[in-house]
Amino acid sequence: MIKAPLALLILLCVSVFSCSPKESQNELLKEKVIQVHDEVMPKIGELKASQKKLNEMAGNLEQSEDAKDTEKAAELKAVAADCEHAYDEMFVWMRQFDVDLEEMSEEQAKSYLEEQLEKVDKVKKDILEALEKSEALL
Repeated sequence: MIKAPLALLILLCVSVFSCSPKESQNELLKEKVIQVHDEVMPKIGELKASQKKLNEMAGNLEQSEDAKDTEKAAELKAVAADCEHAYDEMFVWMRQFDVDLEEMSEEQAKSYLEEQLEKVDKVKKDILEALEKSEALL
């Protein structure tokens, strides 16, 4: 008696999963683009905080007449600029990213999403590098 309900349950599961729509390659690619964004977006606040600290430290060192302090101030300012650039890149990318792909053919959407993945990967790389550099100096 237990075998019949079990068989019906298995049959039901198979029919439900076989009838559900499969995600297209473009949907998976879009999810990957968004996943990369979601991975680094929370680091934006840390990036801005690091930039502020680096600029403050550089400002304090610039008042010194010691050549080593002046050199260190320039290094701090350069990394602060990297932080600002990475921050700006994220928001530039977000403004131009179009999640509505309805007007595009499958091939156009694929090409667009591959390009966007490349762009957001660069943003991620730049953010992580700027944070790494700033952590080394702070």
